[in-house]
Amino acid sequence: MIELVLTINDKDGSYTAHAGVVLASIFFNTQQTINVHIVHDDSLSEENKLKLTQLVDVFHHNIFFYHVTVPGDMIEVAAGVHKIEYWTMASMYRLLLPNLIQADRVIYLDCDILVNMDINELWSIDLGEHYLGAVLDQGENLLEYFTSLGLSAELYFNSGVILFQLNNIRNKQNWYGEMLDFLRNFPMMTMPDQDVLNAVYSSNYLQMDQRFNTFAHSELDLDNKIVHFAGDNKWWETDSPAAPLYNKFLAMTPWGGEFTPAPVSEPEQANIPPEPPAPEIQPVEIQLPENPAPEVAAPALEVVAPAPEVAAPAPENIPVKRRRRKRRRSLRLRIIRRLRKKRMIRAKYRSIKRIKLIKRLHVKKKKALQLRKKKKALQLRKKKLPLVRKKSKHGMKKVPPKKSTYPLKRTS
Repeated sequence: MIELVLTINDKDGSYTAHAGVVLASIFFNTQQTINVHIVHDDSLSEENKLKLTQLVDVFHHNIFFYHVTVPGDMIEVAAGVHKIEYWTMASMYRLLLPNLIQADRVIYLDCDILVNMDINELWSIDLGEHYLGAVLDQGENLLEYFTSLGLSAELYFNSGVILFQLNNIRNKQNWYGEMLDFLRNFPMMTMPDQDVLNAVYSSNYLQMDQRFNTFAHSELDLDNKIVHFAGDNKWWETDSPAAPLYNKFLAMTPWGGEFTPAPVSEPEQANIPPEPPAPEIQPVEIQLPENPAPEVAAPALEVVAPAPEVAAPAPENIPVKRRRRKRRRSLRLRIIRRLRKKRMIRAKYRSIKRIKLIKRLHVKKKKALQLRKKKKALQLRKKKLPLVRKKSKHGMKKVPPKKSTYPLKRTS
């Protein structure tokens, strides 16, 4: 059975729909039964919770919800990280999976992922003694950034798709304390969760094939790949090359207009054994080495024990107001992108204008200097000419002699 984890922080109510489309893309391409673990906070509404349950029930899989409160020491340390407000505290949830999910291994996915392959291929990878399996990050011009954090550019992986071997991580001494230390020592990091995972686990992870986490671009072949829309252009945008696929999978969810949920029959439900409730999480006792650094024990997290959700009878008519809302949101994002482009163009033209202004000022200064030199030369010339007394009504006046307009001819 495949164990799959998604984390949800849904402030505006639309992010859960993207998570639903990710699940639909997986269910459409995978035959094996999947346990879906949804790690969330208070922002996940009961309405969206019901829709996720309906979606999973229609495809005959299992779903578990985990309401998580981030430990106080992590909140305190993460508050000093400058980019944490941009990524939100929900990005820290994946760091806590060894204490949240009581499974040996799990697949973690971001919600801007398109799964256009059988995810059992990823699940079947043998990690051995490695902490996790991931794909090298495909970002460019980041060498200086990696060096500033003490990370290796040759080993730096992307955290959008990760196969976690949770048992190996639990056996790692002070994994939680190492995370806190890195967050505390490098507050200027720009990708907190990804940088922390690389700092703690990149020394012992399995580099997977790039098709399990391929960054999207305009000419990409989407077939048999897990595609990550890591940039500004997400696959739910109307101008995205994957927009038709997004709309196809959206129609399979309660957020799409064509979704017709049907309650699962009792015999089919009986064939899926429910998972036992998770045992109470206790702090792990760690044997200290001879000269240990002060270790921070992983705290017992406040987790609502997961239980199989009972298939609730779906309402006859599900309101489909999200489509209008989504269009407005996509329009808003397009407007934001245009404004960004305009700002960049303006900044470019401002720099060009500044260069031209500097050149003009330089030319003006040069002309002013030449003018001063000419004035000085005239003044010197006037001083050298003899002055002649001239009578006027008011008295004698010294004036320089006038130059003759007629040239003098020499006579021999």
